[in-house]
Amino acid sequence: MRQTSAAKSTGQPRAATLSPVPLPNCFVPGARIVTPAGTRAAEDLRPGDRVMTRDNGPQEICWTGCRGLTTVDLSQHPHLRPVRIPAGALGEGRPARDLMLSPNHRVLSTGDMTALHCGTDEVFVAAKHLTAQPGIRAADLPWVTYLHFMCAAHEVVLADGVWSETYQPAAGPVDGIGNAQRLEIEELFPELATYEGLAARTAARPTLTPRAPAHQRGHPVA
Repeated sequence: MRQTSAAKSTGQPRAATLSPVPLPNCFVPGARIVTPAGTRAAEDLRPGDRVMTRDNGPQEICWTGCRGLTTVDLSQHPHLRPVRIPAGALGEGRPARDLMLSPNHRVLSTGDMTALHCGTDEVFVAAKHLTAQPGIRAADLPWVTYLHFMCAAHEVVLADGVWSETYQPAAGPVDGIGNAQRLEIEELFPELATYEGLAARTAARPTLTPRAPAHQRGHPVA
């Protein structure tokens, strides 16, 4: 496994030293993110760039990172393969083109059933929990590079017509990105070096749990 804070290279990672920690929420190269200047590929975003958010308008990216999984990594840990959401799988134009996300990456879900069963209009659903829907499956790739970017707060951004999350530090996912990248984030946000600081950084939306009935899941919105 290869990790770096420079989210540019999309070639196959050379090392195969996958740790058992979970993957954070990540895009796969090729995802198109809406910015104030138009759409941009996720792999081209850099700190200082701005993205359009659902709640707070244009917001600056504070940090970007990437994590590469080799053929060996994915062979040994197939549950880490990205989830492919085909064009239109979540409704017309959602996504506008095939979108691939890490299994733990969360997309926004809404609708009458969400409000009825969750008590709130909008919730996050992990990509891996959408695979019961037609056409949404783990992608059989030989290797993958995962990309993540972080704003000052947890935000909801538009990726190929699907609202989804930015990187959200928490005790598990921060460990999942590796020590070097964790230290970079803690230098930018010293409070995140403590459990109290991590706990205080709230998610943009609540997350639907895996135990929720299937009829409560799968209403992502554009």
